[in-house]
Amino acid sequence: MRILHVLLICCLIGFAASPMVWAEGGTEFPGTVLTVDQATGKFAVKKESGGTRFTFTANEKTKYQGNVTSLKDLKKDDKVVVVYEVHGPQYLALRITKLP
Repeated sequence: MRILHVLLICCLIGFAASPMVWAEGGTEFPGTVLTVDQATGKFAVKKESGGTRFTFTANEKTKYQGNVTSLKDLKKDDKVVVVYEVHGPQYLALRITKLP
């Protein structure tokens, strides 16, 4: 149990030190799409500058902008900005914006 607490603290420190932008109603994460799994609603995005990679979950409440209407429109190497919230172990995508 103590190891779990130490890991949680390390994760929180790393999260607080990361250069992400806090957006209204969530946190902004700009980057490049690595993978998209339409069956599970999950997609991975890697930040350009720091190499940070998050796997996000999209659901029926996720909003789409920038010539994208659903996960099926996202492809590997697309530039995106994901606004998300953390819900337990999931990074829930609130809004996905595909950049030109």
